[in-house]
Amino acid sequence: RLGGARARGSAERASSARSRASRRGSLVTFAGTREGYEPRVRSATPADATLAKHESAAVSTAALSALASAAALRPDAAALSATTTAAGIDPFFNFNPVCPASDGVFRVGQKAALGLAGADNIENYRPLINDVLIRVRTELCVLESFSRETALPFIREKGLGWVLPLHETSETYLAGVVFMVGANFILLGSTKVVAILAIYHDLSLGLVCRAAGGLLGMATPEADAETREREFSELAEKQSSEMKAVMLDAGLDKAAREARTKEIASRYAALMEDTKSAADLRVETNANSPLASARAAAGAVSVPLKVYGKASGMLRNGLEVFDTFCSRYFVAFTVTYIILKTTHYVLFPNIFD
Repeated sequence: RLGGARARGSAERASSARSRASRRGSLVTFAGTREGYEPRVRSATPADATLAKHESAAVSTAALSALASAAALRPDAAALSATTTAAGIDPFFNFNPVCPASDGVFRVGQKAALGLAGADNIENYRPLINDVLIRVRTELCVLESFSRETALPFIREKGLGWVLPLHETSETYLAGVVFMVGANFILLGSTKVVAILAIYHDLSLGLVCRAAGGLLGMATPEADAETREREFSELAEKQSSEMKAVMLDAGLDKAAREARTKEIASRYAALMEDTKSAADLRVETNANSPLASARAAAGAVSVPLKVYGKASGMLRNGLEVFDTFCSRYFVAFTVTYIILKTTHYVLFPNIFD
């Protein structure tokens, strides 16, 4: 019996030693993985640092224990395998941000600041620039998140029957009132940021594209056609004005009017013929010019520039109008809507049944 007890004690001690060795291997591997994440946290931007911290905290203990034996032979390969395994079992690695457009604006602002000032010169002002960009991103994210996660999913699921239904219930009443009041608070501030960004975009890119497209368009054959049409239109307007003056002159008899109209018609016919000959000569000269291919290329380039510039201007004007509506009139619209909906719900809920 004494020999059996000693054998069992030896086996238990050996098992405890193996468990302690396994735990030590897990801790070593975990520490190596954390050390790999810490430089990323220190050098990353605030958004990236948050992601790296979550990634570091999300490393699975079970996966690390399974890789403890491999860490003793190839620590680098084990750390990489641990990260890959954690990414496969942790849903945070598959996280999609709710404000991708706002994040894009934040990144573009960072790159623009670095490009203008340089990485060395911007170091002292990096906290201020990041704080400003983060707050702009937050304002945009409020609007984007409201649209992507609240308004559009709810409308896709429920439709628009709750806006002004024929039969008002407590559910449709609360949905309409809460939605309008929430939209009022959200749109009141967020649309201002969007309108300002549209103004900056139009002044920096849209205006340049419109100006460049207009200058390049002046050298195209289409510009010659527009010039020729404008010249003929001016001559036709002048002829019409002179004819009208002759017909309204009460001091002229029929013969005098006929003579004046014939003189005006013949004079303007000669002017139009001269204009046509000069335009044809310009077209022939430009076609035989060595710069004909350059003019054609300028015309091809001017078209997308003009389209982009006009689209930028239209977007800016539209967002300014929308921001003006949200800032000045949306409150009155919301109050009127709530009054109508409350009256319908309280006094006449079944009036259209």
